[in-house]
Amino acid sequence: MRVFGELETVVMAQLWANDGQGTVREVVDQLRADREIAYTTVLSTMENLHRKGHLRREREGKAFRYNTTLSHAEHIAGLMREVLSDGEKHTTAVLTHFVDEMSPDELAGLKDVIRRRSRGTTKR
Repeated sequence: MRVFGELETVVMAQLWANDGQGTVREVVDQLRADREIAYTTVLSTMENLHRKGHLRREREGKAFRYNTTLSHAEHIAGLMREVLSDGEKHTTAVLTHFVDEMSPDELAGLKDVIRRRSRGTTKR
């Protein structure tokens, strides 16, 4: 699992906002609402993400429709898992700080996930 570069992050965020899919043209048009960006820049970024395994693509007419290989939640969970795998010594400290910063609603959600996990049922 890796953290994306700046433009990769922007492109992935746009795709996740669109149910994890889109063409280069769709992403360019959506990004241009906030910034000036060249079609070829987005194309090469999406091709790089595809080559790295973060996007799948299917032919759609003359273009490709790209789909993320992981949901945003799955990607974030992978990053968290990577941070937590730093060693048992730090895992408890990291989790303690993380939980201490949770809102009451977030804490209730975490307790629900733990309860379901202990019963052997999980829901994404």
